[in-house]
Amino acid sequence: MIGTVTKPMAEIYHYLQGEKKVIVVGCDGCARISHTGGELEVNSMADKLEEKGFNVIARVLPERTCYIHKTKKAFAPYDNEIKEADSFLVLGCGGAVQVVRQVTEEKGIYKPIHPGLNSIGHMDTIIEDTLFLEQCQECGECILEETGGICPVTKCAKGLLNGPCGGAENGKCEVDRNRDCAWILIYERLKRLGQLDRLKSYKPPKNYSKMSKPRMLQLNL
Repeated sequence: MIGTVTKPMAEIYHYLQGEKKVIVVGCDGCARISHTGGELEVNSMADKLEEKGFNVIARVLPERTCYIHKTKKAFAPYDNEIKEADSFLVLGCGGAVQVVRQVTEEKGIYKPIHPGLNSIGHMDTIIEDTLFLEQCQECGECILEETGGICPVTKCAKGLLNGPCGGAENGKCEVDRNRDCAWILIYERLKRLGQLDRLKSYKPPKNYSKMSKPRMLQLNL
């Protein structure tokens, strides 16, 4: 899922300067899980805007705002409001903001689409619905088989592939002493598995062209 945090209200009010009629768009997927763009947050944001004198003419909650077809479906009952609105405030990730732009443009409508959230990364691990962690950077060349299931590309602040840097101390990362050194974790894991020999194999530099942006996945079904 994409982790998000709400932008400061002062920043949002600044975006909306000179606009009166606003549509607030949430996301019942990642943003709901992050407690930044579900039904509760959409209503709360709309209420705050109305207290400031804005006219929220629609509150829209697509099932997954990053899915263009789901956003089109959620927008279908609001054709009049979409035409009438001065702008849209999207409580979703950056992808959701761009999908709302695309969907409205396909209708021939060109209105400002404002982001209400900051996207802070792909959180692939969720602990009890309150702690969200990034453990995979989707590099396109997975080496977890060689590192005991611990990703140095993500867990190592420097992305080192062949062991720790010289700054690791007492098992902690040089960049952030509150974090465990990824390569110490990998060593301990491989030791438990009886696979320390894996550390002897050289891992060549990654082909970062596989991480070039924007990325695309085409399924041939």
